[in-house]
Amino acid sequence: MSAVDPTTAAHPVLWSMALIHRIFRSSFVELARLVPDVRVGDVARVNAVANHLGFTLDGLTAHHTTEDDLVWPVLLARARPSATLVEQMEAQHRGLHTAIEEVRRLADVWRAAPSPDSASELATAITGTLGQLTTHLDEEERDVVPLIAEHLSVAEFDHVGEAAFDKFTPAQRFTALGQMLEVASPAEAAAMIAPLPAPIKVLWRVVGKRRYRRYTEAFRGTPAASARS
Repeated sequence: MSAVDPTTAAHPVLWSMALIHRIFRSSFVELARLVPDVRVGDVARVNAVANHLGFTLDGLTAHHTTEDDLVWPVLLARARPSATLVEQMEAQHRGLHTAIEEVRRLADVWRAAPSPDSASELATAITGTLGQLTTHLDEEERDVVPLIAEHLSVAEFDHVGEAAFDKFTPAQRFTALGQMLEVASPAEAAAMIAPLPAPIKVLWRVVGKRRYRRYTEAFRGTPAASARS
């Protein structure tokens, strides 16, 4: 899905869905690379990477379950020809849920007993899940996003985003916002920040950015680049 300028988009789904998907694409690629690179004896970093993997899996699950609850029923009711497509999306979600649970299991094994073998097995599972996920996201961006733009109002789609974000804990919301800003274009970042309440903007600048920087440094093992305001 090619980048869409938020300032000219007729519907927010036309740019925001690709942004959300960009987080998952980049995170899975990064995690598959990071896991085998962590030294076996570096317990703190093993835990940091495993925690970030868990957060990423939680975010993907929140994204998918919200679509299952709030998007697919609307499309089935309002866009009758989309039934086969929706069933395909639901089946892909089920397959990804199975893959996610296997990654969680292998992450627990790696965290409990880090070794080259447990790291390699986990990294392979992450890469395999990324393959399934890429197919799903590509098809969703190509075939489903136009239907959402046509059949869900802006208010309804905004509610979908709020429902997904509400599944994070307050502390996780800083991480989620940091992830979005990290992969966003300047125009996308501005469009995300603009509607936030003033106190949230202040909290992000004063607390959130610093907390997100510490979080990324812990799992990446290197100083993080500055997040956007």
